[in-house]
Amino acid sequence: MSYRIDFSSIAKAEADAAFLSFCQYTTPDRAQAWYQRLIKAISSL
Repeated sequence: MSYRIDFSSIAKAEADAAFLSFCQYTTPDRAQAWYQRLIKAISSL
């Protein structure tokens, strides 16, 4: 059985804020890679 995952606007905003915060501590490329893995992990639920 498969389920559909919906991102709420709050969850999307929090993920975006985490990305922007992470950008302050690492390179933009690493932050982008982290963000893509985050979205992929959530989508795999």
